[in-house]
Amino acid sequence: MILNLAIFNSLFISRHIHCVPMKSSRGVKINYSFVNLVLEYFTNPSEDKLFQISEHAAARKVLLNAQISNPSLKDIVEFWEKILEKERNKEKEYISGIKSCIAYIEDNIEDLFEYSKELYSYLPDGFVFDCTLYLHIGYDIGIVAEGDALLNVGHKIFHQNKRELIYFALHELHHVGFTRYYNPMRSLSKIHTKSDLIKLIEGLTHLEGTATYAIKELRERENQLAFFDYKVLNDKTRRKETVDEYFDIYDKYKYAQSIPIEDGVVDILEVMSGKNKRLWYVTGAHIAEEIDKNFGREELNQTIVNGSEAFFEKYNSLF
Repeated sequence: MILNLAIFNSLFISRHIHCVPMKSSRGVKINYSFVNLVLEYFTNPSEDKLFQISEHAAARKVLLNAQISNPSLKDIVEFWEKILEKERNKEKEYISGIKSCIAYIEDNIEDLFEYSKELYSYLPDGFVFDCTLYLHIGYDIGIVAEGDALLNVGHKIFHQNKRELIYFALHELHHVGFTRYYNPMRSLSKIHTKSDLIKLIEGLTHLEGTATYAIKELRERENQLAFFDYKVLNDKTRRKETVDEYFDIYDKYKYAQSIPIEDGVVDILEVMSGKNKRLWYVTGAHIAEEIDKNFGREELNQTIVNGSEAFFEKYNSLF
């Protein structure tokens, strides 16, 4: 979930069996080199290989994201050693799952490039992709950092349904576009006031909601609606319950006289983003859809330029 347009033109993408030229489509590049280093480390771990991994651009970008919630993380070698040792000790089906995900992306790369063009209709006019999608393992599902996207091909959701690789890659690529204009991500250590907390909740609802909505049409077209967010969005009763619960929490904090911020930020964000309800993904997509239907796509995309306050103001004007 976060972001400089350093494009490593000297890198070549390699599938874990043979090397191929870097593949790209109008500025979207797919880079397998980090995950290949990890697979080599799993086979023959060494300090040299660990340092090589830690010096990779993808390794640094993942650490930057992790530091948002845990600023005490400093040592990149230690950070990756812990991740890699945990991942290396998983059953061997895990490794074969990673390799099959790499192969799936390579075999379906034209779909990914073609669908990335469809994202332009969900981003501000004039935006052009100029970024890399890195494959990695061991952290989150997908993130954005320094203008690039990263996808965790070790995540079980991809091993269970490989088509999700395409959808989550597109979700993160939408974040690349969104954060080019407005980046709501900030260290949790800098959230000190009620206003800080509300801005963070609004920003992440806007970020995640517009990305979730941007992939909805494609998922419907391919009849791939099994992921939690889309099950809820396509069930009127559950959608309403989720939106109502989100705004009950949002209003509680927005209009409270005072909030014990310091001790409760992580808990509040876990409720809003937690896997059991995913409140801001579903509610954000609902808000995006309502703006799109009532004001048009251009107005929805303009909220990305104007910021999350405009996103909520546009939605609230419907009532």
